[in-house]
Order: sequence, then C-alpha cells, then structure tokens
Amino acid sequence: MRDLLCSVRNGIIVLLSLLIPASIVSAQTAERVDSVSITLRQAENKFTQNNLQLLSARYNISASRAAVLQAKLWSNPNISIGQNIYNKNTGRYFDFTKTGNTDIQLQQLFLLAGKRDKQIKLAITNTRIAEDSFYDLLRALKYELSKDFYNIYYLQKSLKFYDEAIPSVEKTVSTSEVMYSKRSLLLSEVIRLKSLLFSLENDRLNIKNEISDAENDLNVMLRDTTSTNLYYIPNIDQGKIDSLNLNKLSLNNILESAIENRPDYKIMSENVKYDKENIALQKALAIPDVTLGGNYSRNGSYIPDYFGINASIDIPIFNRNQGNISIARNNMEADIANLEQTRGEIKKDIISAFDKAKSTDQLYKEFDRKFINEYKKLLQGMISNYENRNMTLIEFTDFFDSYRSTMIQMIQLQNDRINAFENLNYTTGMNLFNQ
Repeated sequence: MRDLLCSVRNGIIVLLSLLIPASIVSAQTAERVDSVSITLRQAENKFTQNNLQLLSARYNISASRAAVLQAKLWSNPNISIGQNIYNKNTGRYFDFTKTGNTDIQLQQLFLLAGKRDKQIKLAITNTRIAEDSFYDLLRALKYELSKDFYNIYYLQKSLKFYDEAIPSVEKTVSTSEVMYSKRSLLLSEVIRLKSLLFSLENDRLNIKNEISDAENDLNVMLRDTTSTNLYYIPNIDQGKIDSLNLNKLSLNNILESAIENRPDYKIMSENVKYDKENIALQKALAIPDVTLGGNYSRNGSYIPDYFGINASIDIPIFNRNQGNISIARNNMEADIANLEQTRGEIKKDIISAFDKAKSTDQLYKEFDRKFINEYKKLLQGMISNYENRNMTLIEFTDFFDSYRSTMIQMIQLQNDRINAFENLNYTTGMNLFNQ
C-alpha cells in the first residue's frame, strides 16, 4: 500500500512538472549564483570589449598606422668630425688651435623618383589591410559567438525536455517494480523500462556536457572578469526569431553587395593594390639617390679654413633592382589570380548558404507547432494506458522513443534554422537579419 501511495505521489509531481511553464523553469535555473541572463547584443558588446584576439588585432592596426608615420619622416642628416691626434710641428696632442687640423662634414640624403611618397602609399595600403583583417576576424568571431549563444539556448531547451521527461519514466519504472513484486508483471518488462530510463539519463548527461563545453567557449570569448566560470542563460525572443523572413531578400542583390562588404575580399583587393604600388616603388629604387653635403677643413686642404660642397650618387651599371621588380610583378599576378578565386568562392558560398537557409526555413514553417503540445498531452495518456495494461511495453517504449526523437529534432531544427541565417550573415559580410 505504501508503494502504491508513493507511486501516486510521484505521478502527481511528474504531472505538475510537465505543466510548469518554461519561464518558471528558466527562472529556477537563473537562481544559480554564478548564472547570468544575457542577450545576444549584450554578449557582442562584451565580446568586442574583452576578447583578446580582437585586442591583438587592434594592436596590429596601431602598429600599421605607426608605420605610416615612420614612412613620412625624412632621413636624418649625417655629420662627421675628424681631428688629428698628434701635430709633429708643434708637438701637441689633439691640437684644436689654429695650428692643428679639424675636419667637419655635413651630409643629407635626398630620395629621388618619388620614393618617399611611394613608401607612404605602401604603408597606408598596409594599414587598410590590417583594418580589413581586423574586421574579417571580427566577422568570424561574431559568427562563432552567435553559434555558441544559440547552441547553448537550444541545448538548454533540450535539457529542460529531459528534466521533464525523465521523472515520468522514473515513475513508470517505480510502478512496474511494484507490479513485478506482486507477480503481475514480467521481469523483462521492468528491465526494458529501466533500459529506456538509462538511455534518457545518458542522453541528458551528454547534453549537459555539450552545454558545459559551449559555456566554456563562451566564457573564453567574452573573457568576463567578474567570475571565472559564469553560467550564461541566453535571453532570446523566440517570436522574433520565428518572424525572420527570407522572402524579402534577393539572391542577386546579396551577391552584388557581398563583394563590397566581405572583408576578406577587400583584403585581396588591397593586396593587388599593394603589389602595384610596390612595383612602382621597386622601379623607383632602381634610380639612385643623391647625397648632398658641405665640408670644412681648418688646415687639411690646399688652403687654411677650406669650405666646400659635395654631392654623391651611385652609378646604376650592375644593380638596377631587376630582381625585386620581377618579384613584385610575379606577386601581383599571383594576387590577381587569388582575387578571382576568392570572388568565385564567395559567390559559391553565398548561394549555398542562401539555399540552406531557405530550405531550413521552409521546413520549419511547414511544421505544425500545435503538434508538439498535442504530443505532450498524448504522452500522459500513453503512460496511464500502459500502467493500466491497456497497451504493451513495446508499444509504450516505441511511442516514447518517437516522442523523444520528435521533440529533440524540433529543437534541433530551430537551432539549425537560426544557424543557417547566421551563416548567411557570415558569408555575405552583412547583417541581413535583425534579431
């Protein structure tokens, strides 16, 4: 009699747990001391401020801008001073008087053929490449962030399903053990039910481990210094996500705009521009530079207190920078080929991402949402029918496996849909959907 009362009590608890709204379950989860509710926008803001990879990329941009400043600087003038050590006529060491000799020479290098301007242009282009590299990294990391964010949200929904479903099976197992003790149920049926329970608990453990891994990744990306191990609870408006629509988007318009917005394509374009500017610089380097200067000698020339000017220039007979010019041209041809390759790959990736997003969205919108609630109600009836011996064990376990598979697949479909949209954002380099 006690066992029967316990079974009834467990059944009531399970029934109440299945009727508890999802918001209450989320609120209970949020009561964890180390948990924090966060929206995707809040996560992105924290990520852009704290992520170490982005911080490193910003330093690269600063370094490139410093290189532009360096390229604008003129060469320093050169001064040299010569002094005789010993004057045998006067017997003096380091004679700085009129009887000794001191030579002073001042020189300044002047770059010809616009080398300085060409070096500045190269440095500016290199800065643009560093900036585009930063935005390309930001694009990739934001995509990873959104994937982790939504993955955690839907994994938590899956975990909630198992938290609600497992007590139902536990109650059924307890009831079956009572029936077995009364010789009204076979041991094989009890074992089959326990096997089902073990399968559910194992799936639940795997999901908890996946959530833990995703939470760790999110912690690393956000680098939240307020706690070493925050448990993030994504705050998502499912209604807004359900309202996202692909019908307003034109694939042709997306393809045209993506070429202008993809940072990696901009990098390839800047590389070609850099190569052209480098060819111009290498050709300019074939032209020798001029060094102009003046010199003074107290007693070292044909007259005392000699003042003169001098100029020097290399004679371009052997080295006309032929090798570096050829290298620069070959690099440009290679980068032009890479640019065309990248353009083709971008188009292919966008078409593929668009088709995946469209097919996933279509499957999700064709699915009857009421079916899930009806399935939940039917589950309670199936449990009651089995306990009253109105259905066989095989029918019950088959139904429960189908129920579990359907619920998890529906949650996974929601995750796949939003990830397909985020992947389309990533491949186009634009924010096509405002969540």
